[in-house]
Amino acid sequence: MLAKVAPALFLLLVSAPAWAANPAHLEQLRRTGNCPNCDLSYARLRGRNLQGADLRGANLNAANLRGANLSRANLSGAVLNNADLTKANLTNANLSGASLLITRLDRAILVGAQLVDAILGGRDRLARVRTLRDATLPNGQKAFFLEEPNHRP
Repeated sequence: MLAKVAPALFLLLVSAPAWAANPAHLEQLRRTGNCPNCDLSYARLRGRNLQGADLRGANLNAANLRGANLSRANLSGAVLNNADLTKANLTNANLSGASLLITRLDRAILVGAQLVDAILGGRDRLARVRTLRDATLPNGQKAFFLEEPNHRP
């Protein structure tokens, strides 16, 4: 039985998912720092400096952006469902109309971020954000709360 299952299991473990990031799009992002409407799903962008990047309409589904610098990035209309933005810097980022369903935002910094018409989902996602000071929330209102007074790095 194991002899019959082993080859299939091996193929399953070594093959990349069909929905992985487009290599040409990853190269474009690396070269130019911009990639609007690109397929960057499942991309490993942990700790990357993407400050000011144009990622409008990009598919960042399940991307690892943990600790990335996305300050002043344009992520309007981007799909960030199930992405990991733990400790990401999203200061003054434009997330208007972005989809952030089940997105990890633990200790993310969203000072001045634009979240107008953004789709947020998942239990207590915004409660885990380090700060939302001066961010514009999905309803168009300015945030002045949810500031962690004595944050620890």
